[in-house]
Amino acid sequence: MRASFPARRLPGRIRSRGAVLAVVLIVLVIMMLGGVSMFRAVDTSAMLSGNLAFKRDSVNRAGVGLHAAFSTMKLPDFTNPDVADCVPGEAACSGVATKWLAMNYSPRLLESDGDGIPLILKDKASFDAKFSSIRPNKADGTLAAGNEVRFLIERMCTDFGPADEKKCSVSDKFERGGSYRQDKPGSISLPLYRITIRSDGVRNTQTYVQATVTTRLP
Repeated sequence: MRASFPARRLPGRIRSRGAVLAVVLIVLVIMMLGGVSMFRAVDTSAMLSGNLAFKRDSVNRAGVGLHAAFSTMKLPDFTNPDVADCVPGEAACSGVATKWLAMNYSPRLLESDGDGIPLILKDKASFDAKFSSIRPNKADGTLAAGNEVRFLIERMCTDFGPADEKKCSVSDKFERGGSYRQDKPGSISLPLYRITIRSDGVRNTQTYVQATVTTRLP
């Protein structure tokens, strides 16, 4: 009769199975962490894409503000030299400052930040309180789709009074009665104007756009 002995498991196999289980658990943890990171990356990308779209829309709306500013520059009070060239305090200029404010206009450059943005326009409440006549509205498109557009026109001069080359940034000289550039007696220099547009959109998007323009002689 043969004697039978129970089979014994080798300790090495037990250790091998334990090591494999540990490795599998580590791999599972790494895969879970990778999945969470990928989810966060996709979510962040979607948020960035949405914010860029709103920002682009805010920039596009700035064109509406520029059009509104051009319309203001065609008003009789804006093109009237008696209004544009007035000096506050003079008897003939009584009430002219009110006309300037009603057109979102300043005959001299206002205090600006390092990027040239007027400080008054950066504070929306202060701007609306001072320049209260022209507000964002649906009629001219400056209030639409959650966007508000404001504009400010500044004559690029350091002081009040008639524009000249000493205190103002001026364009090339133009002959009276036409728009052809001339450098001959009788031609005049036209002052430059800085138009600053502030566009406020959804999700607190904010855009500033500036343009330097001049007028034409009749």
